[in-house]
Amino acid sequence: MTGADILPLVATLRDTLEEHRRPYELWTPEIPAGCELQAVGDDVPPGVAGLLAICDGLYLTHSTRLFSSGDLPDEQVSENLVGAQLPDGSRLTDAVPFFCFGQAVGNPLLVDERDGSVWRVPDDGVVWYTGCRLERIASTVNEFVTDWVVGDRFPDLAGLSPDVAADSDWYRLLKLSGLAS
Repeated sequence: MTGADILPLVATLRDTLEEHRRPYELWTPEIPAGCELQAVGDDVPPGVAGLLAICDGLYLTHSTRLFSSGDLPDEQVSENLVGAQLPDGSRLTDAVPFFCFGQAVGNPLLVDERDGSVWRVPDDGVVWYTGCRLERIASTVNEFVTDWVVGDRFPDLAGLSPDVAADSDWYRLLKLSGLAS
C-alpha cells in the first residue's frame, strides 16, 4: 500500500462527508487538505510526511487524532517512553527512533524511524508516561491508515465499545463511505 493508495480513500471520505454532513449531522470529522512537503521538517519520517501531503492531520474522536504538521514539533514524547515494556518483555532503553505522529485514546501513536512500523501505547488503564507497554500494530503508516483509521479496526484504535462506535461521527462516516461494515 502506498500513499497513492490512500489518496482515493481520502477523496472518498471527503466526498461522503460533503454529501452527508448535514443530513447525518456529522459535525466533528474534518479532513483538511494536505500540506506542502517543504512545510514538513526533515526529521519527519517518510510515511508520516506522505500522509501529511494527503491530509494535514485528522480529528477522529475527542481522544484519537493524527497530528497536523504544525502540531508535530510540540508532540514528541520519546524521553517519556524509556522503560516501556516491549512485546518480547524487555524494556525500551533508547526511545529516540520513535516519532510521535498522533494519539489513540490519549496515548501516543508512534513510527519507528528504523523500519517505518507503527506502534501504539495500548490503553491499559494507566497514565501512559508512568509506565506503559508498546504494541506494534502495522508495518507501515499506509497499512496503519487503511487498517486502523479508515477500516473496521477503528473502534479498537479509539477504544470505543460497539455502542459508542455507532455514535462516533468518524465511524459513521466510514460506514457511509463503505469503508467499514
